[in-house]
Amino acid sequence: MAPLQSSRPEKDKRLKTILSFATDLEAQLPAATRARTSGTLLTEIENQISNFPAKFGTFATSKCEEVDQIGTTLWNLCTRLRRDVESDNPKDVPIILLLTRVFSFLLLDGAYEGGRNAPGNLARLMKIGIKAGKSCIERKEGDLALKVLEKVSGYVKPDPGAVPGDREAFERLVPEYYVLRTALAWHRDQLDVAEHMFKLSLSSIQSFDSNTAESLADILYEMGKDLLHKQQYPLAVKWLERSYEVLNDQELDRLSIDASELRTSIMQTLIKALLYLKEPGAIERARGLVNLLEGVLGDKLIVLLLKLEILSAPSTEAFDSSQYSDVLQRMTRSMPLSDVNFKLFMFHVRKLNDRSPSLACKALDELLNLRILREEREEYIEKILITRIWITVSQRESPEAVGLLHELFSLIMENIKTPISSAATHGAHTLLWKRIESSYAAEQFEMAEKWCQLATHQIFVKSGEHNMARISRKLLLCAMAKKDVGSAREIFSSMSDSTKNEPMSRFLMYKIAIRCGESDLAAESLQIISSATTKDPTLLYACCLDAQQSGNKLQTVAALQLVLDKYGYAVPSAIHLPSLLRTTIQLMVQLQKESQNSAILDDMEVTVEKLCKAFEGAVSSMRKTNGPDSAWDIRELDWFSKNSYNLAIKNISNWPPRHSLQMLTCCIAFIDQYPKDISDQISDDLCLRKMFCVFSAVTALLALARGEDNIEDKLQDYLNLRKHVDSFDALLQEKTGKLGEEAEEDLLRKLSILIAFDFEAACHLKAWDDLHDIILKAEFTKSQRVYEIMADCILCSQAPIQVLVSVLKKIVNEAWGLDTMDVPKLAKYMRCLFQIAMLDNMEVAEQLLDQAHEQAEEAAETDQPYPTEEIEWIATRSFNYAVDLYCAGDEDGCKNWTAKALNIAHYCSDQGGLERQLQSKLLVLKLDS
Repeated sequence: MAPLQSSRPEKDKRLKTILSFATDLEAQLPAATRARTSGTLLTEIENQISNFPAKFGTFATSKCEEVDQIGTTLWNLCTRLRRDVESDNPKDVPIILLLTRVFSFLLLDGAYEGGRNAPGNLARLMKIGIKAGKSCIERKEGDLALKVLEKVSGYVKPDPGAVPGDREAFERLVPEYYVLRTALAWHRDQLDVAEHMFKLSLSSIQSFDSNTAESLADILYEMGKDLLHKQQYPLAVKWLERSYEVLNDQELDRLSIDASELRTSIMQTLIKALLYLKEPGAIERARGLVNLLEGVLGDKLIVLLLKLEILSAPSTEAFDSSQYSDVLQRMTRSMPLSDVNFKLFMFHVRKLNDRSPSLACKALDELLNLRILREEREEYIEKILITRIWITVSQRESPEAVGLLHELFSLIMENIKTPISSAATHGAHTLLWKRIESSYAAEQFEMAEKWCQLATHQIFVKSGEHNMARISRKLLLCAMAKKDVGSAREIFSSMSDSTKNEPMSRFLMYKIAIRCGESDLAAESLQIISSATTKDPTLLYACCLDAQQSGNKLQTVAALQLVLDKYGYAVPSAIHLPSLLRTTIQLMVQLQKESQNSAILDDMEVTVEKLCKAFEGAVSSMRKTNGPDSAWDIRELDWFSKNSYNLAIKNISNWPPRHSLQMLTCCIAFIDQYPKDISDQISDDLCLRKMFCVFSAVTALLALARGEDNIEDKLQDYLNLRKHVDSFDALLQEKTGKLGEEAEEDLLRKLSILIAFDFEAACHLKAWDDLHDIILKAEFTKSQRVYEIMADCILCSQAPIQVLVSVLKKIVNEAWGLDTMDVPKLAKYMRCLFQIAMLDNMEVAEQLLDQAHEQAEEAAETDQPYPTEEIEWIATRSFNYAVDLYCAGDEDGCKNWTAKALNIAHYCSDQGGLERQLQSKLLVLKLDS
């Protein structure tokens, strides 16, 4: 017994501590409850509850009354403080009040165990415990509830000594205790325990009062609803049936007002659970419950919704669309209009639409007519409108459906104060557009037109210009598909200016203009499309294709040219530029031929310009994309080089020189682009073609330079001419000995001509230092004509006297050595040379006089003697100069010049007449011998 004696002081101390804490708690609880921040007090209460002794023991009997009193005081204090909390939601009650209640109950329980077991105390204590346990369950405090209800479980056994009043109270409280234990087991997911407690509660069902029955039914309902949420349908049905039976077994007049709502909720949830079972018997049971509800509540919304659920349940019978529609009609007339109810109605309309779209449309129309428009609930109109359109466009094509929609739109317009919103308009147009597209794709153009016209209804005034433009363009397409050009023109005219000038609108108008032969309108549309499209050339390509399909070469070329111009001959990688250019050029060549045949020079000039531009663009692109992955392979180079060459040579007499030069330059560029590893035969062929191009280019440049008034342009042409001559000369030197004799002779003849042109260009460019080299180049030509051209050029140039004399002397000397020299012609050049020298340099003139004497002497031995008139002129001019020297007192000079004059006069073919005449005049001078 010693240990018990030794522990008593500790128990007394523990009791004193509990009482002291209870007293402090009473003082601090009001302030802690109002502040909602309990601080350490809450922790202390939790510690007191968790460490509360199971029993105080008999030694505490003297303190039982004090413990009972403080426990009662705390309980009553909690009750008063709870009333100050305005919310009925248990979660809004401060947790400290709940903990204090549990603590106070533990105090009362300890007092009762210690001896405070007077009559009536058991019922009182059990009532307090049940109330505390219920509060814990409402706050989801399962551990606290279990602690409390385990204490209460000790009071369940009846007290043999209880007075009749206590026994009756006890009998009423026991079922309520079992109800709470059932609820606690459910909250703790202990369904087996819940099952046991429920059966215990039924064992005392004869003691149920209406409140206890309602509580049990409510708990069982919550259990069933929770199981339904967890998709445990058989268990949900089981507990909901129990809930229904518990409540149904009570007399209706003894139940509270809330019991009818609870009964309705139980039946509703039970019906749903039964339907989820998807069993014939369960569905039949659900149907019976719905009929029962309908008999009590009539056309209440909940009843109608449940009837819809029954009709939607899986069944061996066919879905009754008419009955479903009838229920929706009843809902239309009876349901209060709210957001929730409206969403429910629309949900079931969509379900009906799956089975009968026409009845779904009818239900929507009735809701709109009977309720929405009459009650001016415009917030729902747009949703009904969108759903109505969605149902209609989802059906098979029907002109009647379009008409009904049009009537609906007009009805709405007559009854609304403001147009439907932009968002609703966009949604409606999206749905209508799908039907428009499907009708058009199915080539049902009449129906597509009707849908488009419906989309332009006045109700869609906020559709926006972009949407209206798209619809107008679709109307254009429909008119074109029906080949109704007149309607298409009317539709285009009705568009706004900005819509007309959108690229897609203009593309459609371009197609119409092509087919109507309105070239100006087609050209205008093409230009607008080109200026509006920045990166994507798709529309321009479409214009090209359409013009080609319609057989309009001119418009095809115009479209292709715009594509090429717009992208600077640098089209996207997906486009094979050489193919595009070939197509363009081939069409241009055909147009050029047609222009030549029709003798329309202006058209031909424009076409040739475009043709040259196309080839130049090809050259530009080729140079930019040079590389192993370039589209410009040998096959493309062959095509472009040959075609540019053929076009230039074939039309060289018809085209202006500038265009011929452009084409020849392009051909040269293509030839220069060939790889180095080609065969010798191909290389020789290309070299010949290039030389012919160069030769022709020189002739074109010469014509341009001679006819050019602008000095700068003239000199530039001459400069380019000289570059081409150098190119020809270099190519010829490279191929000399590798070509046939006949080909080489032909090329040498061409070179002789080019040398003469080069000389002319050098004279105009005042490249005096180059003239002697050019004369030397002409030596191999052995052509008198080349020297004649050079002589004429230098005489007509603005060369300095010294240059002129030097060059002309060189020309005459070179020409004199030819076997085919033309003595009379050379004599004239000699006379010119002599005359120029006489004006500037007498020493050179004297040398020329000697040279003329030698030439006359040589010519006398040929069949082309020196012309008499030339000898007469030189001899006379020389003798006159000698006389001038005599007059100036220079007798030595006079003697020298008279001798030279007489020497050359000797070869005059006049039987010596000139010579004798000069001699007689010489005698008159009486010169010393």
